[in-house]
Amino acid sequence: MKKNIFSVIITALTIVNVVLTAILFFVMMPTFNKTNKLITQVASILDLELDDEDADPEDDYTVSDIEYTDVAFEAQQTVNLGAGASDKKDHYALFDGFTVGVNKKSDDYDDFKTETITSYQSTITDIIRSVMQSKTNDTISEDVIKKEALEQIREKFGTKCVVELTLKNFMHQ
Repeated sequence: MKKNIFSVIITALTIVNVVLTAILFFVMMPTFNKTNKLITQVASILDLELDDEDADPEDDYTVSDIEYTDVAFEAQQTVNLGAGASDKKDHYALFDGFTVGVNKKSDDYDDFKTETITSYQSTITDIIRSVMQSKTNDTISEDVIKKEALEQIREKFGTKCVVELTLKNFMHQ
């Protein structure tokens, strides 16, 4: 008889423990989400990197190791930006061209010289335009565009030798 009473008590305590744990979980989870969102916002405002993805052994170069290829358009390029949450107006970004910096000491430099960049001018322009179109007037900045476009160019062409991207006369309104 004692074993049955102890089994009932242990079962009841286990059920109470599970119920209290579930209540605690649902009470604390919104607070944890708010805290995580706040930390993410503060880190993005301060432009902190939480993990060091940029540490690449191929980034060991000097300014004299970079070869720049300049691409200028005949007319200024106009790009429609995404719809923003703050207003319903149409916003645009403008740029006159771009400059690509290539590391001459990189292993795959021979595959991505000035001639290659010139021949892929339309593809690189399309990558820059698509990155711009994915942004709104509130989220666009030249640094963000350059960073994301550089990553996509590296990924598209499978190269690490492209180390810098500069936009000419970039403006947005």
